[in-house]
Amino acid sequence: MRIFRPLVFLLAAIAATAFADDTLDASKFFDNANQQLADMRKQLAGKDIDNTLLDALRGQNSDLVAQAQALIDDRTPALATLQARATELGAAPTGNVKEAPDITAQRKDIDRQRASLEADIKRARFVIGDANLLAGAISQARRNNFQARLTQRTASPLTPTFWRDLVAGLARDRDAVSTLVGELRASLARAFAPDRLARTLGGIALGLFVSVFLRWFAESALMRWTANRVPHGRLRRSALAAAIVAGMTLFSGIGALIMVAGFGEALDEDSHAVGAALVLAAIWGSFVAGLSRALLSTARPSWRLPPIDDDVAQRLRALPWLSGCAVVFGVFVNRFYALAGTGVSMTILGDLSVSIVYALVIGWSLARVTRRASAPQQAARPAWMGAAIALLWLGVFAALVAALTGYIELAYQIARQMIFTSIVAATLYLLVHFIEDLFAGAVHSQAGWMRRTLGLSQHALDQWSVLCSGVLRVAAIALGLIFLLKPLGTDPSELMAQAGHLDSGLSIGQISVTPTAIVTAALVLLVGIAAVRGLQRWLRGTYLPTTRLDEAMRNSITTLLGWLGIVVVIAFALSALGLSLERIAWVASALSVGIGFGLQAIVQNFVSGLILLVERPVKVGDWVVIGDIEGDIRRVNVRATEIQLGDRSTAIVPNSQLITQSVRNVTLANAEGRVMFKLPLPLDCDAAHVREIVLEALAAHVGVLAKPAPSVLLDGIANGNLVFVAAAYIASPRQAGSVRSDLLIEILSRLRAQGIALSSPLQVAVGGVPAPVVDGVATTAHS
Repeated sequence: MRIFRPLVFLLAAIAATAFADDTLDASKFFDNANQQLADMRKQLAGKDIDNTLLDALRGQNSDLVAQAQALIDDRTPALATLQARATELGAAPTGNVKEAPDITAQRKDIDRQRASLEADIKRARFVIGDANLLAGAISQARRNNFQARLTQRTASPLTPTFWRDLVAGLARDRDAVSTLVGELRASLARAFAPDRLARTLGGIALGLFVSVFLRWFAESALMRWTANRVPHGRLRRSALAAAIVAGMTLFSGIGALIMVAGFGEALDEDSHAVGAALVLAAIWGSFVAGLSRALLSTARPSWRLPPIDDDVAQRLRALPWLSGCAVVFGVFVNRFYALAGTGVSMTILGDLSVSIVYALVIGWSLARVTRRASAPQQAARPAWMGAAIALLWLGVFAALVAALTGYIELAYQIARQMIFTSIVAATLYLLVHFIEDLFAGAVHSQAGWMRRTLGLSQHALDQWSVLCSGVLRVAAIALGLIFLLKPLGTDPSELMAQAGHLDSGLSIGQISVTPTAIVTAALVLLVGIAAVRGLQRWLRGTYLPTTRLDEAMRNSITTLLGWLGIVVVIAFALSALGLSLERIAWVASALSVGIGFGLQAIVQNFVSGLILLVERPVKVGDWVVIGDIEGDIRRVNVRATEIQLGDRSTAIVPNSQLITQSVRNVTLANAEGRVMFKLPLPLDCDAAHVREIVLEALAAHVGVLAKPAPSVLLDGIANGNLVFVAAAYIASPRQAGSVRSDLLIEILSRLRAQGIALSSPLQVAVGGVPAPVVDGVATTAHS
């Protein structure tokens, strides 16, 4: 040990050096973090804070939270390691007991490092708390700006004052717009110069080819593939609609990128930013146009996904291009004004133009939808659709009235919210139906492969399909709601950041439940149950058949291991959720009183089921008699046992009855059965000859066992008759009825052939109970 002691001190010195460096870095981080938080509070306390500054503050604040959380994640494993080392060293000796100096030095070093790590973690949590408070203040400032813009009023566009103020403002913004327009002209001149003309025209031609011809070819190919490969049903329509939206957005965006890339180095920085704005506008416009085309499906009415009349769809056939162009106009105007750096007047003019365009497009669509149909019979419109149309009409009038009365920002927000809500609703409609149809179609088309691979029944596959599609639909709807909140002053990134802060957990007493823990516990539960089911299938189908265990024992082993595995998986899932074994024991003890009173019978049956599987007084396949119930055990469940009766009906017997009551197991110790019957014969017959005849008949039957050997005994003389008792053993008591019938027929035939007649009447008893007379023969069957 003395040889290795210098090496231990060397490693400790290296660790201490690294720890000192980490401590120094942590101190710098906390100093910088506090300074950044103070600076952001000062900026937030200023006046006239625009959303650009708020976005920058929110990004800086999010980075600070991420750095603090990274510091916590880095310190937590190190702290756990130090705590484990301290546990290995044990408590410091008390009294006059002394320990080795190196152990004392290690203990002090561990305590010092642990105190420093705990301090870093606490300070990082304080930083996260301050950052969260600052994030709330930033969100409140954003909402205040939004409300202030809504209540801001200018002169009415119907009055000359509005246009005089607008012209005066445009004169101030003329230089910024002229500069940007001049740069665009210069860039276009360079792009169409003779040395660059071929590349520019080639890029434009290739972009148009991709956007138009290649997109048309892809849609035609998808149409053929969907008709030939996708199973019949709603999946064809939803898959084709989703493919149209994706194809139009993808090819239009790629085409726009190719056209902008064709200009190459001819574009300066500002011109390139304008080109990027055009690409973004083209992507959004093509998405909206593709979504409208996919849902209306005027060219293929039979493939139309929503329940829209053909007459209404034909009246709205221009909607895809109108809505797409309106979205392109709105997106590009906002981006152009931001790039040009214009003032309030130009922004007001842009918002007024966009709000009027949006309101007119929506109003035109509503007028087309609500126009009286030419057909004499028109399907009744659902109540929710009528309410939606009424709300949209109200929004259109509100936007136009607000725009004409000078509330330009209010009109812009109303119009944008209507168009944005329509886009999100249509996207969610398509996405939800596509998810539902995809899972349903995949399960039905690949049911055989899934059953063989996963080992699940069709009913279980249907349940998993519905469950997975439901979870994905809820996620899609939640995502849509997040995007709907964006125009109302709440940014999706802000919501995601707030959702990320939930990772700190919800404290319930001493238990902290976090989303990560919930997801981990769910994954542990699902994976564990799947592993247990896989182990059961492997044992039942592969391993146990190679052993000498009978089928009932194999079934008991797999069932017992399944229950034990489920208990272990649930324990691991609860541990992943944050519930330790001590807490689980505390919860179990707290629930024991309720279980004792309310679930006493269920617990009793459950424990009885475990006893049945371990002791196996009865097992699957046994022939049992309990009370007036007689039949074969088909299954031993957690609470009850299934017994199949002779008439093929099933009796459900609680497991506790099989433990607490008297049960006759016909096939427990020995599966052999016995056939016994009495033969009354006259007193003048030859008893030895009769015995020989009956023994030959018993031995000749193939169902009678040679060992134990059959027997024929003279039981006595009763009512003036000799009473013989014949007994034979058979392979199974289930064969007693057929074997007894065959033996009686054979014995009676042989006795008649020898001229020996049976005496009648006679008393017949089966198991001590009077039994019917069969050709003068008393029969009994025992096992």
